[in-house]
Amino acid sequence: MTPGEGESAFLSIKEEVESELQAFMRRKIEQASDATIRGIVEMLSSYSRGGKRIRPVMLILGHDLFARHNEATVKASISIELSQSYFLIQDDIMDQSETRRGKPSFHMEVWNRLFHNDPERKRLAESIALVASDLAESYSHEAIFASGLDRDQALIADTELTSIFETTGHGQLIDIYSTFAENFTEADLIRLHTLKTARYTVEGPLVMGARIAGNASEIQNLESYGYLVGTAFQIQDDILGMFGDESVLGKSVKSDVNEGKKTLLILKALEQGSESERAFVRQCISSGNISDADFEKLKRIVESTGSLGYSRDLVLKMSSRAKDYLHSVNGDEKVKHTLAWAADYIVSRNK
Repeated sequence: MTPGEGESAFLSIKEEVESELQAFMRRKIEQASDATIRGIVEMLSSYSRGGKRIRPVMLILGHDLFARHNEATVKASISIELSQSYFLIQDDIMDQSETRRGKPSFHMEVWNRLFHNDPERKRLAESIALVASDLAESYSHEAIFASGLDRDQALIADTELTSIFETTGHGQLIDIYSTFAENFTEADLIRLHTLKTARYTVEGPLVMGARIAGNASEIQNLESYGYLVGTAFQIQDDILGMFGDESVLGKSVKSDVNEGKKTLLILKALEQGSESERAFVRQCISSGNISDADFEKLKRIVESTGSLGYSRDLVLKMSSRAKDYLHSVNGDEKVKHTLAWAADYIVSRNK
């Protein structure tokens, strides 16, 4: 297979996932018992559109490494994408993020549609959004048990999904803590990315798929590939979050700084910068509303201290190491080629 064939295979699976996800949400809309509930479920369906679908595709690839591609696994794969809505809605409320994927975040959409941006009802909109996120979480379990997997496969899949949720919760706690922790280190950050992003985005879905296929012997190599690709994915996400194109990203490039996030870019700038530069970086991430001029100065510091170069090099190294582990997996060669393409994709993506 050529690199183009790897991408084509990935996108083909993504189309299957997209079709199944939309069919599932149409059924949930039809099953809604009254107009109020139906309206929220319709918003949830609309919110779920536009994602990269990396997680369900990884689940399917994890399965297809060791077993024949089948409809039941595709149906079960949307569980991890439904739970993505669950996590993102809550994440945006915690971060007070107003946009997601170039559109209003879910609680902002509720606030606009139902309450016409009435300041006194913003908290109410957030409460409705939290309930909607809980619906998405329940749908994720339903998708597994309604997929057509046999009973043992479904129980294995749901147990793994629940474990992923727990680990992601641990990562989210560390993420919140990092915004006010005085001595948050690079090692702490990598642990955060391992728990919150790598486990949920790549490692967990791959292992979930492999377990559905009945394979336990290759789990360690898949975990290593998933940890490395997932962590590199998040570091690349943080790079794009500061140096990307807002029109492509669909969110403000200042949002991470305004939320006080200690990304690798920030941590290395604090480590390598002069005393005055460190003071300026700390001022920026504690401001809550950085000016355009200060943001441009911050980016220059991140570049001049070598922080940007260090982060980019680490992404490349992790992607390369991930492919070494993948090479050791005894599975379908075409699927391995697609996973190798995915490892390369994360270092070159622009959104």
